[in-house]
Amino acid sequence: MGFLDKLFAGVKADSASGGEKGLKGEWTQDRTIVLTKMPENLDELKAAVDVKDPGSVAAYWLYGVLGLTADYDIGMSMMKYLFADIEPFGRGFTEGGGAGRAGWDPYFNERLTDDDYRWLPRAYVRGAVAENGFKLVEPLTVDLHYNAPNTETINAQSFKQLGRLNIVYWIQSNAAGNKVNITLSRFDGSDRWYVTSGTSCSAVFYDQRGGLTAEAREKLYS
Repeated sequence: MGFLDKLFAGVKADSASGGEKGLKGEWTQDRTIVLTKMPENLDELKAAVDVKDPGSVAAYWLYGVLGLTADYDIGMSMMKYLFADIEPFGRGFTEGGGAGRAGWDPYFNERLTDDDYRWLPRAYVRGAVAENGFKLVEPLTVDLHYNAPNTETINAQSFKQLGRLNIVYWIQSNAAGNKVNITLSRFDGSDRWYVTSGTSCSAVFYDQRGGLTAEAREKLYS
């Protein structure tokens, strides 16, 4: 029976299509994600990211945040594609949220064009360090650290009640060591993962300029 046949016949969705109910062992450990493809637009992102792997989604989420500093519309389109705004009383979701900003705080818009701030997301990528002015190094590599306590806590609260499985990774800045959690969720009946912590994007812009030497500052955009 095809999609439209099921739609008009009122056939219940097959909940088994979402695969296993637990988290794969390879996901529940520290991971290194190498972005072998660096998309320049949303269509290329869709082809590059593995939405069935929460680690891939988390890494490309950071890539989308990085993209904001190069082209706001392209970066935001990537973030919105990877983000799910969870309805408070059900299992439904709306990509990008009601305001279409994927949880983005407008306060941080000023940091996207200010050279004193817009380097901050780069510091969460391996190889982007003070010694090279936090320049991105190819291939882009993101180190994800598995946050077991937060994963277990969130799953205990929402897995049965809201029908979604969760996993939390954290990334660490090479500037002043700031850590940012990225929460991802998979809805019951689906095998696609979404970022579900909209504050992560603004958190990577947390001010860490105080951790830079004068020499490092000079290298930022030299």
